Amino acid sequence: MTCTATEVRTVIHTSLTDAEIENIIELSDAEIDRRLGPQDPSDKVVKKLSILITAKTIKQRQPDSVAVGEYKETAGDIQATWSREITALLRLYAPPTAAASTYQHVDEERRYVKKP
Repeated sequence: MTCTATEVRTVIHTSLTDAEIENIIELSDAEIDRRLGPQDPSDKVVKKLSILITAKTIKQRQPDSVAVGEYKETAGDIQATWSREITALLRLYAPPTAAASTYQHVDEERRYVKKP
């Protein structure tokens, strides 16, 4: 596991047991691995990503849970805040993507035709 239930509790107060939180952490870590490929569990940024995905999942499942620490509920819509931060962290690790242009074929004979 990338993070612990205790670390998740630093950003959200919940009535879930540590075992229940650890199950959600496993799902969060699986989501990270699926999106980014296997990651180093000692990487602090990946740990933060796991904590935030876990906290967001807990808040969605148990809306009466309260965000704490740097993510206090008084800061506004905590789900939107977590979503923005998760997206930003995923972008740090996502491989670059390339898309094909609409120009599909280059006819070399016509391209370099000498003009009279």
